[in-house]
Amino acid sequence: MSCFIKFCRCILEDTRPVINPKIIERTMANKPNNNLPGSASETTESAVKYNLSKYEYDLYHEEDDIANPFIRVKRFSLPNKNERWKFFEDNKITFTLEGTKLTNKEKEFLRSVDGANFLLQGYKRGLNSVNAFKKELKEKLKK
Repeated sequence: MSCFIKFCRCILEDTRPVINPKIIERTMANKPNNNLPGSASETTESAVKYNLSKYEYDLYHEEDDIANPFIRVKRFSLPNKNERWKFFEDNKITFTLEGTKLTNKEKEFLRSVDGANFLLQGYKRGLNSVNAFKKELKEKLKK
């Protein structure tokens, strides 16, 4: 007999097939239970709950209740094929490094990612004059 005929017979006779409870137990035992502690849903929740942005963590120390200044460097191209690097601290210009006082090799290095990191680290260490930056830059380029 085909399944369709059995189905029609069940409807017409109003007899439903009897389901064995042991089959249900075996089926449920093989399914994973997502409500157990340590399941995947719980670990993703805890991971998201304590995820800290590196910028928030770096700029604000909750224990000290002190907000550290936000420091950035921006390179400006000038119309006469020169450049200028401006240092901003909390959106205020605190220092300007003129490209006219640097050699082409030094300017090329400062345009790179390593150069931008060098400028930021130097400023954080307290280098705030053109001569101090030039001395450090010469030592860096010799290596």
